[in-house]
Amino acid sequence: MSRTIRLSLGLMLMILLSVSVTETANAQKTYIVCVGLNVNRDNVDPLPCSRADMRGIANYFHSYNGSDVFMLLDANATRSHIIKILKRQFAKSTANDEIIFCYSGHGFDGGLSTYNNNEVLFCSEVQDIMHQAKARRKMMFVNSCHSGSFTKKYKDSKDKRKRYNKKSSVLLFLSSQSNEYSWETTAMNNSYFFHYLIKGLEGNADFSGDNKVTARELFNYVAPHVEDISSNKQHPVMWGRFPDDMVVVDLNNFNR
Repeated sequence: MSRTIRLSLGLMLMILLSVSVTETANAQKTYIVCVGLNVNRDNVDPLPCSRADMRGIANYFHSYNGSDVFMLLDANATRSHIIKILKRQFAKSTANDEIIFCYSGHGFDGGLSTYNNNEVLFCSEVQDIMHQAKARRKMMFVNSCHSGSFTKKYKDSKDKRKRYNKKSSVLLFLSSQSNEYSWETTAMNNSYFFHYLIKGLEGNADFSGDNKVTARELFNYVAPHVEDISSNKQHPVMWGRFPDDMVVVDLNNFNR
C-alpha cells in the first residue's frame, strides 16, 4: 500500500509540474498601440496634451505583463501607418492575450483624425481589425471630441462610419458623449480623461482592494472625476460586450 501511495504522489507532482509549465508557456501578453496627435500636417487646432497622454499610458504599460507597446505620434500617425501597425501588432496575439488601442487627438462623428487632415480613421475600421485578432480581451481607450458617437447605429448601411458591430467584444472606453467636446488644458500634463484613466489604472480605481481594476471600477472612478473637473461638460462613456467584473489590469502583473 505504501508503494501505491508513493506512486500516486509522484504522479500528482508530475501533473502539477505539467500544469505549471503550461500556464507559464501560455502566460497572457498585452499588445498596445498608442496614437497621439498634438499637431497635424497643416497645424490646425493644435492640442497641448495628446502626445503626453500616449507617453503616459505607454510608460504605465511598459512594465506590465510582458507588454508590447508601439507608439505613433504626430507625423508618424498617418492613416496608412496606423492601420499597418494595428494589423501587424494585433495579429501577434493569441487567444490568451489582450490587445489595447489608445488614442488622443481630434475626433468627429464616427471617427478619428490622423496627421494628414484629408485622411480619417473610422472607429469601425479599428474595431474590424481588433475583431480579427485572436486575443481574448480587446479594449479601446479614446480621448477625442464626440467619441461617444462610436457607439451609434447609422441608418445608411453604406455609411463609411458603419454601425457599431455588436458581434465584436471590444470594450470601448470613450472620453465624452457623442455631442460633447473632450477637454484638455495647458495647466495639466494630460487631458482630463487620460489624467484620471492613468490614475485609475495605477490603483485608485481598485475600490474592492483586491489589487485588480475591473471595467466597472475604472468607469466608476474616471467618469465622476472627469464630470467634476469639466464642470459637468464632459461625460465619459463605456460600451461593449463584457462583464462588469472583467479585469482591465491586474496590479500583481507589474515587473517591479
